[in-house]
Amino acid sequence: MFKDLDIFLRAAAAILQGSDPYSIAGLEVFYPLPFYFLFIPLASLPAPVVYALWSALSASVLIAILRQRVVWVALSMPVLLTFLLGQVDIVMMALFVALRSRVAAGIALTFLVLKPQLVLLLAPWMLWHWWRRARRQIILFGVTLGAIVLLSFVVQPDWLARFFARSGERTRAAISSSVWGLLAFLPSPWWLIAGVLASGGLTVWAWRKNDFDLVAAAGLLISPFIFSYNTLPLLALVHQPVFLVGYTVMSWIAFGVSAAALNDCASALLTVIVLLALIRQKRRTRLSTERVD
Repeated sequence: MFKDLDIFLRAAAAILQGSDPYSIAGLEVFYPLPFYFLFIPLASLPAPVVYALWSALSASVLIAILRQRVVWVALSMPVLLTFLLGQVDIVMMALFVALRSRVAAGIALTFLVLKPQLVLLLAPWMLWHWWRRARRQIILFGVTLGAIVLLSFVVQPDWLARFFARSGERTRAAISSSVWGLLAFLPSPWWLIAGVLASGGLTVWAWRKNDFDLVAAAGLLISPFIFSYNTLPLLALVHQPVFLVGYTVMSWIAFGVSAAALNDCASALLTVIVLLALIRQKRRTRLSTERVD
């Protein structure tokens, strides 16, 4: 239990000791260096205390954001995995919600890009959206990210090269919970072509829709580095219980398929379910508006 949280804590402890966290043998350190700064305040605490605090924080965020809807997804495999591994994706859900804020959206995006696979498409779309309507958020984002990155180079001047060297070891597109994983049954050249075309098509479609929810979901569907629990922030966008129940049921089916196939491809269907739910929500909202008019 808490395998991923232990990795985050060991990386943070290495930074405190002036060591290179990317050089620790057997430690899966694949995120940008500033990501591990977030765990420095916890690195000196006893492990059981950190586990309890992190679990309490994750549970509080999940309940605060989903409220009554939490009962439909509490037993989904991504939620359980997040608690068992000590992952950050439930906490990231709060940052997704904060992206709609007029006050601190730029700061929220700064911390989201520390786990870049979550905002592969959403981050450039948000910057484009802010350029047109809220340039103050771009300033907040730039200043906050610039400060964090500068501090990272002060702490470890070669961290960027070390990060890219280690992240290359984690290339997992063919087993990812995304269109890349869904298309992995194709032979290699055709898989690459189909993945590029599908990702390009989804990107153009989402960008033309110009809608936060759809861009966020499409972004997770095209990212080649997605696990099933990375889909959790999208649950903050879905309101119909039928889709949330479908998400939970499909998560267990996908888990069974993944266990048999030794990859996480089937979990891409979770993002598909969320995307369909969002399209339905928006269609119903549009029809209701048209009736009122």
